[in-house]
Amino acid sequence: MSRERVSSLLALGLLVVGLWLPVGIVHATEWQMLSDREGMLVERRAHAGSGFYEVRATTHSPLPPAAIFDTIWRQREHPQFVPYLKRLDLLSDTGDERVSYEQVAVPLARDRDYTVRLRKRVDQDAQRFEVVFGIANDAGPPPDGSHIRVAQIRGRWLIEPGRDGRGARISYEVLSEPGGTIPSWVVNRVQGEAAASLVRAMLQRTQERNGPR
Repeated sequence: MSRERVSSLLALGLLVVGLWLPVGIVHATEWQMLSDREGMLVERRAHAGSGFYEVRATTHSPLPPAAIFDTIWRQREHPQFVPYLKRLDLLSDTGDERVSYEQVAVPLARDRDYTVRLRKRVDQDAQRFEVVFGIANDAGPPPDGSHIRVAQIRGRWLIEPGRDGRGARISYEVLSEPGGTIPSWVVNRVQGEAAASLVRAMLQRTQERNGPR
């Protein structure tokens, strides 16, 4: 497979996994392991009525939970290090809830765009942080023909203390459909690798911002 083809597939996967899943999705099967390498467990499960899988990536980090959450919540910086994310505009911010418009570059295919609503849930005493969001296209700019509009997004990050209170446990779940004519088997083929890549990108950025540990 050519390097260009791999890049295109990974971008499509990152489009799907760069969008995060709220709690409460029903009719899901049990999680099935895709890979468990270098401390990163990647799983997926099927959902009734969808040809796309929900994916979960879980890992541990010596970094403090609050620092990782801060990286995730600093959305304006995401285009600097999140692969294929070319634009992010914060349309509103009430403190615990935001609406953002985003554009994703997809090599060898039409670029995608979407608007999402994000909510954070923070328990400082327990050092437990959650970011939940879903599609909110009605709150963003209308389609302009230059991008394919993504119609379905649900997702979440969960960051909490690690084993024995050391470091952090990071869990990232996603269910989304990228729209257009992309076959579900193409997205399903790469979504596990893309989920792990996104988690690693967040942790690397956190490491850079907080120094060596």
